[in-house]
Amino acid sequence: MQKISKLNIAFLLALPLVFLLFVSCSSSPKKIELTGETTQQWNAAVEKTIAEPDRAAKLKQLGQQLIDVSSSIQQDIEDINQQVMALNENYNATHEELQQLMKEFSEKRNPKFAEYRDIIFAMRSQVSAEEWKSLND
Repeated sequence: MQKISKLNIAFLLALPLVFLLFVSCSSSPKKIELTGETTQQWNAAVEKTIAEPDRAAKLKQLGQQLIDVSSSIQQDIEDINQQVMALNENYNATHEELQQLMKEFSEKRNPKFAEYRDIIFAMRSQVSAEEWKSLND
């Protein structure tokens, strides 16, 4: 039985991601707009749930940061979809070009996902379990 190299395993693991990326490009996804209304809804939920003004102000600020990071991530995803669609239309595009595109996307995405995670944990550190549940209902 032939051994599978690490490169082949990595390719096989990445293949579904690439497939989903191409499929997602073929249809127009339903975009969730993170607007001022989103901020207003978050602020209203905080005001309803958190009585202390200092904690409420901190949660509102963190909520705005989360909305900003989420919007940035969403824009990055839209950008990569456009770039992959353009690459897909180019019959002469190489595998290396796709790999480079995905590498650049990962380099942009990973710090933003880390920031997103850190904001969530900062928010959770400000509230009790019941308050967190109420804010996320």
